[in-house]
Amino acid sequence: MPALNQMYNVHKAKLICELLPEEIPGFLDFAKSFSDGITAAPDELRKQWKINPIIGPDQWLSYAAETSQIITQYGKKLAKSPKVFADQLFDGMIALYTCHCLQQYVEHKTTNEKFKLAYQLIF
Repeated sequence: MPALNQMYNVHKAKLICELLPEEIPGFLDFAKSFSDGITAAPDELRKQWKINPIIGPDQWLSYAAETSQIITQYGKKLAKSPKVFADQLFDGMIALYTCHCLQQYVEHKTTNEKFKLAYQLIF
């Protein structure tokens, strides 16, 4: 396993999934709900866009829709396989969005202190 500072998002996501698999279904439910909320109100997102000056709201909407579609398509496979979880949700540009989802989940949803610490360490 590479050192943390040499890991890409795919490696990090796989590691956190392997370390705390019981937390992944909750994250997936959160990410799906979060993504569906964003795609349901695209004009609201465009009005309030401040997340990233490099990525526009339309790209963010695209990542939200893709994340929701992946979670629907792969379902429980994402929670059962760290490789599928990491490859589907944390590879490429979509990782910008899913890392944000993970951050929001850690800050606002989970009460699992181990998961919060793992997130802080790994990501």
